Amino acid sequence: MALSNAIFTHMKRLLLTLTLTGVIVACSDAGGVDPEAIPGPELVAVRMALDSAFLHDTSLDPAFTGDSGLYALMSVVVFPFMDRATRIAQGSGGDTTRVAGIEFDIDATQGGSHITSNLTAILAWRGYHGATGTMDSVFFLLGAGRAPIADSLWSRFTLDTTGTGTGFVIHQAADSTVKKWLSRSGHLHTTSSQYGSSQGGSTFNVARGMLNGEFTITAKSVPDSSTTVTSALDFGSGARAVRVKIRGTLP
Repeated sequence: MALSNAIFTHMKRLLLTLTLTGVIVACSDAGGVDPEAIPGPELVAVRMALDSAFLHDTSLDPAFTGDSGLYALMSVVVFPFMDRATRIAQGSGGDTTRVAGIEFDIDATQGGSHITSNLTAILAWRGYHGATGTMDSVFFLLGAGRAPIADSLWSRFTLDTTGTGTGFVIHQAADSTVKKWLSRSGHLHTTSSQYGSSQGGSTFNVARGMLNGEFTITAKSVPDSSTTVTSALDFGSGARAVRVKIRGTLP
């Protein structure tokens, strides 16, 4: 997965500045009786699976992995606002997948560099085990642009190449060890998104809403490509989502 381009470099620097300057303030409204509220321990398990897969893997592009890579910075920005995820029933066995969408809308300046970037991420998971705090399957997909997008999935992703995206499938065992698969084919389609009022300031704000679309993914294991997994999810009726908007001039 190659992320080595100027847009990613500037985006990483921008997100790091937001994180270090404390611009990001959690505004979660989870709770009550909403059936799509994510239980705290379940969200922790999802995050632990993602962290285990991406923070310390030297086989992936260092622009994406590591404590200062794009994943780590995105997670700091997004996770404080992820309090809902739509339940989607799949198959006759009653399996349920949770899915949440994230759209980034960036038009800002930092250090004399103007950064314009639109990015869609889909996070889905199923099979939470409360006794071990682990997840059977976590799906993390990235596409260029905001709804509507129609991206093919493969093993590389660049924000400035419309129509290309990438995705991961992560399995976490009961002992918390993870295996992951990187996309080789499939697609990420989103058709529309709608958001309510924003929370935050003029530089950084977040709005909650819905994102519609679907994905299919065929992925091979990392790093040896010895096994293949395939999955699909239709969230055409809508999935809970957050839109992160960054504007203005940052130091």
